[in-house]
Amino acid sequence: MSEFMKKYLVGLSGAVALCVALVNPQPANAADFQVALKRLAVTQCSMTGSLLNIDPVTGNVSIDLSADIACYPTVVNAIANNASISITGPTTVGGGQTGSGTVNLQLNTGLSGPTSGVTCTADGVIANSVTVSGSGSGSWGTGSPVLCTNCGPTATASVSVQNPSTTVTGSITFKAKCNYQDQGNANLQIVRTNIISTPAVQVLPGQAPPPPDYCESVAELATPNGLTDAMRQSSGTVTGGTTPGTNIDFLNYTSVFGVRPNVYPPGTIDTAGYGFPGTNPTNVQFGLKRNFYISWKFRTPTASSYSEQGGAFQFIPGPAFTLASIAPCPGQFSTDANYPMVGFCQISGKGSDLPWKITTGTTTACKLEPGKTYYLNVIQATGVGTLTTPTCPSTLCSPKVNLIGTFPN
Repeated sequence: MSEFMKKYLVGLSGAVALCVALVNPQPANAADFQVALKRLAVTQCSMTGSLLNIDPVTGNVSIDLSADIACYPTVVNAIANNASISITGPTTVGGGQTGSGTVNLQLNTGLSGPTSGVTCTADGVIANSVTVSGSGSGSWGTGSPVLCTNCGPTATASVSVQNPSTTVTGSITFKAKCNYQDQGNANLQIVRTNIISTPAVQVLPGQAPPPPDYCESVAELATPNGLTDAMRQSSGTVTGGTTPGTNIDFLNYTSVFGVRPNVYPPGTIDTAGYGFPGTNPTNVQFGLKRNFYISWKFRTPTASSYSEQGGAFQFIPGPAFTLASIAPCPGQFSTDANYPMVGFCQISGKGSDLPWKITTGTTTACKLEPGKTYYLNVIQATGVGTLTTPTCPSTLCSPKVNLIGTFPN
């Protein structure tokens, strides 16, 4: 008998410690044999094994298991056989301007009730043209959200997603995993992975935002003609009319000319830019600083009663040469490569009328389209190309304007 066989038989006569690795079942074959798994001499379960191997160097024994499911804890088998993720809300989300939406998920663990030692977490996504808001690799949202601890039958989650495309519909499914810490054996920890949501959620693309039809700064013009934002007068004194006062807001049209009722959408909280043409019709005189310009921002009415409505700003003759315009940008007194102006929207002189009409058609007045944003610009300068050359002789000028027209209530 060889020395190796002697050592082998002696080894079998002693207590043999088996380190059993739990692996996916394999098809049975003729060499299969039964293996009893014991803890403290008590049989826990039996499984089918094959290919018993003994390492000749260490003496460690290994067994390839072909049927080990009976030796998993009941909890693990329940999760393995029944765990799933269902979509509890719409299976098509997104669209709108941004392609953003919310997916509502429910993890069905397969457990009959709360179970100590079970923790389920997010485990990544399978996505096509979709991102998860705040996500990192392998997570839903920020970090890897814990869906439940000591889990019961279900756990829910809402996940924000976005399709950054403007043309392609995306899809996304969500993965989760459940960890089980055996309460009777600190060394026995089992993970059930590849729990994948069905069906895939379709995420519609957002719409490309329309090109801007107005701007917020004179610096956005291709040719600002020397004007800067610092030269835009933000407040001043108003005399005459129905709403005189000091330190009046000169950035918003309605602060000076008033809010016309029934011209902005019901329920809106933004009335600062709505209310055109206002309720302050005549002899509105305002303090304009020398070397400054005023740009009152407003939005034209969308109410049907204002369709084809016309009016005019009448600048009362005075000693200084005045330029006025209705334009897409503050400080804009002529058409511009970045923000073109329609015709008839600028005047200049010591006194002149600036007629306008709210319409989607053609007009010989300054055309104002319903719902669009504009600025009423005023400056006292020698001309469009010389806006920084003032015509007002004193430090404070006082142009006067009448709002002409009969407007609906």
